[in-house]
Amino acid sequence: MQVYTLDEAPHDLGATSLALGLFDGVHAGHLALLARVREEAEKRGISPSVLTFDDDPALKAGTPRLTTLSERLDLFSRAGMETCFVASFPTVRDLSPEEFVGEILFRRLRAEVAVAGFNFRFGRNADGDAAMLEELFARAGKTARILPPARLSDGTVISSSAVRDALKKGDLTRAEALLGRPYSLTAPILTGKALGRKIGFPTVNQLFPAGKLVPRYGVYGSEVAVGDRLYSGVTNIGVRPTVSGEGVTCETYLIGFTGDLYGETLTVSLRVFLRPEEKFDSLGALTEQITKDKERVEKLWQENGHA
Repeated sequence: MQVYTLDEAPHDLGATSLALGLFDGVHAGHLALLARVREEAEKRGISPSVLTFDDDPALKAGTPRLTTLSERLDLFSRAGMETCFVASFPTVRDLSPEEFVGEILFRRLRAEVAVAGFNFRFGRNADGDAAMLEELFARAGKTARILPPARLSDGTVISSSAVRDALKKGDLTRAEALLGRPYSLTAPILTGKALGRKIGFPTVNQLFPAGKLVPRYGVYGSEVAVGDRLYSGVTNIGVRPTVSGEGVTCETYLIGFTGDLYGETLTVSLRVFLRPEEKFDSLGALTEQITKDKERVEKLWQENGHA
C-alpha cells in the first residue's frame, strides 16, 4: 500500500474509490466499509483508497486511541487498500464543506466514488454531513455511498466507543467481536530488570504508545507471533505491584519460547482476561500464581486453538 500526505498526492494519480474517516480501531464496521470501497473500485476498475487523519480533536481531548497511525496503516493494507492518504486535521479544518470536497476529494485525491459512515462529518465546524456529501458528489456526476451503522447479532451498534468500553471492563470476548480480531499492542521489546528470568518465567516488556488505550489492569492469555511461529503467552498489564508498582507496562511470558527478543518489535494479541492484577506477599506466591496462569492458558490453547 502506498501512503501519502495530502501534499504528497501524485499529480498523475488515477481515479479512486475513497473511504472517508478516522477509522480508530479499524473495527468490524470499518472493515465492512472498506470492503464496500473495494467493491466499488472493482466495478469501475479504479484504485481502492482511504483518507484518514493523523489527529482528531475528540481523541486529543483525552479519549484514548485503539490504534496508532502505524497500526491503522497496517490494517488498511490488510483490508486491501492500495493507497492511503493521511491528512493533518489542522490543514483541512478551516475548509468549507464545498472546498473540502472540491479541492481535497475531487482535485487532489481524484475520488470518483466515496464511501462513508452515516455519522461522517466534514468541513469547517463539521458543517458537512452525510446528506451533504451525497449531494455534492451527485452535483459533480459522482457517487457517494453512505453506510448505516454495522451491528452485532444482538443488535449492538459497532463503534470505537463500544470497543473502548469493553476493553476497560476486561471483556475481551465482546471487544474481539466488535473489532473483528483480538485487541493488540505492537511495540518494541525493552530491556527489563530480568526478574522474570530469575523466577523461571522470562518475559518480554513493552510500553503502550502515548495515547493508546490501556485495557483493564490484569493478567491475560495472549498470542505472539515470532517469525513464522505463534506462541501462547501470559501477559500482565499494569504496574506490577509485587515487584515494582511504578509505571504501566505490558509484560508477556511466551510459553515454550527460548531466545533473545530485545530490540525486536512484536505484536501481542490479547485473547482472554484471566484475573485482575494483584499484589502478592512474596515472590514465591507470585511464582505459584504465574504457574497456574500458564497452565490455564495451555489448557485453553489445547481446547480452542488459542488462549
